[in-house]
Amino acid sequence: MNHVPTVHQLATRTRQINASNDWGTDFTPAQIPQFLALIHSEITEAHHERDRAKRARELGDVIVRALDLCELIRPGLIGSRLTTLEHHRPGLLMRWATRRHRSVYESSLHARTSAALETFRKAPADQMPGQVVVDLSRLICAANFVLLCEQPRGTTPTDLISGILDANSARGKRHGGRRC
Repeated sequence: MNHVPTVHQLATRTRQINASNDWGTDFTPAQIPQFLALIHSEITEAHHERDRAKRARELGDVIVRALDLCELIRPGLIGSRLTTLEHHRPGLLMRWATRRHRSVYESSLHARTSAALETFRKAPADQMPGQVVVDLSRLICAANFVLLCEQPRGTTPTDLISGILDANSARGKRHGGRRC
């Protein structure tokens, strides 16, 4: 059986790659809304993508950005909330229904991202808002479910995310201009 990376391992690797690309090294909680805007952007990119494999990749980008933000907010917390990403694809009828109603699922992803922003907005200004990580864990699970319905057969979410991370590590400082 192949080794399946844990969420903690994926999050740690994501943060290491982004730090080596000089992104997020000067992070402050005040930047959380900008990071959440980037997650919204990835969800929108998935919405506009017509190819299922490319849509799955965009959803993988949503997960990568969420993992990175979790590590910036409170390193290690996401790994205690989630152990691994689900790898079992839903049944065919569920995948078809999800694809048919993908606008509903994408709206749900936007709503979960907005919920994280609302949690941040209501958090005391002098505290790192760890509850945002809880909201992001829900977003990660929801994005992973939609990803499972979109991805090509024979791949797993961690395969896809590992591929994204490999590509990001090869990009150097160019990785993600990340403007809001």
